[in-house]
Amino acid sequence: MVEAFSSIRCQNRAISLLRRYLEANGVPPGLLFFGEEGIGKEKTALAFITALFCRKRGGEGACGSCADCRLLSSGAHPNLLRVSPENQFIQIAEIRGLKEELSLKAFSDRPRAVIICPADRMTPQAANALLKTLEEPPPDTHLVLVAHRLSRLPPTIVSRCQKIPFTTLPAEDVEEILGGIPSIRKRHSPAEIRVASACAGGSPGRAIPLLAEMEGDRKTWTALFSGLDPAAAVAAGEGWKKAGERKGQIAVPLSLARDLALLSSGAETGIINEDIRESLDAVAGRKNRGRWTRAFHGLLSVVRLPPQAQKRLAMEAFLFDLHRKG
Repeated sequence: MVEAFSSIRCQNRAISLLRRYLEANGVPPGLLFFGEEGIGKEKTALAFITALFCRKRGGEGACGSCADCRLLSSGAHPNLLRVSPENQFIQIAEIRGLKEELSLKAFSDRPRAVIICPADRMTPQAANALLKTLEEPPPDTHLVLVAHRLSRLPPTIVSRCQKIPFTTLPAEDVEEILGGIPSIRKRHSPAEIRVASACAGGSPGRAIPLLAEMEGDRKTWTALFSGLDPAAAVAAGEGWKKAGERKGQIAVPLSLARDLALLSSGAETGIINEDIRESLDAVAGRKNRGRWTRAFHGLLSVVRLPPQAQKRLAMEAFLFDLHRKG
């Protein structure tokens, strides 16, 4: 399926910049799409490249029916190249393979485009190998780098690209996007979708795995906030022991701590976990607002620690301190 620019939600600034490049026939050789993960950067890159290749481009981008649009839709267009990590990182061998492919003659008269995603997973050696291509790209060739963390890219790479910023989405838009996916709407209630959307930090891509995890997480953390169970506290700390924490792991406990602080102050609106409000009301009354507010900030401090053994110990200490008398 060919994506039109109109299908991209809440990225008007980025779309406006890309349209200008297309209308002026002045697409830079290097473009850097950057912003949080799961907010539409790669989808926009595909819509942009399809519009670039399209022979009947209109105001919304590609026509969707010409030969090049059909080839791109099938994933078989020879002038579109992709680079992504085979394991955790994009290695120098993958960039060398790309350079070798770009040195060959193009298969059609359309421009050539490369999507490197996520570009911030390139090793330093791979990034250095890409520099020469960014400085002197083959004729009519465009490299689109998609990065979730701009700070992880070498300044030399960033400076050689035109930067296209992407923003996080309002929770209402995330909720609407999730609710429009049939498989999600079938498996999850509107209340669950609403909570995941509120906890996802403006990223639909982050909200999807969070939906699958949150039911069990909410039960676990409601119990942890309710009272001290030493074995459960140790188990919770163990869950933070290893590097590579699962996406959205912190969203549920932070949202619950926030709600408990609000409920303990008598708030009637603004509760994220509204569907389990009755259970949270019972927990909130066990401590005053100041205690729950400190718990929220304490939890935030634990999260910012490196994901090693000290985080496990800090999480255990946080839970024991939360239920300390006095």
